[in-house]
Amino acid sequence: MTMIAHNYDRLRTMCISHGQGLYCSKSKEDLFQDTIVFVSQDEKASSLSTDKELIDYFCYRFRMIEFQAINDNKLLKEIPYADYLQTPKTTEEE
Repeated sequence: MTMIAHNYDRLRTMCISHGQGLYCSKSKEDLFQDTIVFVSQDEKASSLSTDKELIDYFCYRFRMIEFQAINDNKLLKEIPYADYLQTPKTTEEE
């Protein structure tokens, strides 16, 4: 957590500076905060020894969280039409 706090401005600039957008009502700032929470609780991140390793790992996790938010947002926009849904076939024995 200390390494994240020490590199906060640098991480924020690297992750948030590119593009705008809302995904599932979350902004890039929200995704950045989610990444901080995730990385601060991650055991792999606590084993990293240099700032460069932490920055690379943090940016990787940010992209993964952003990717998941984008996919979740796409699922919310899809409308399941009846033509696309398949009903399970039932066998009636008479």
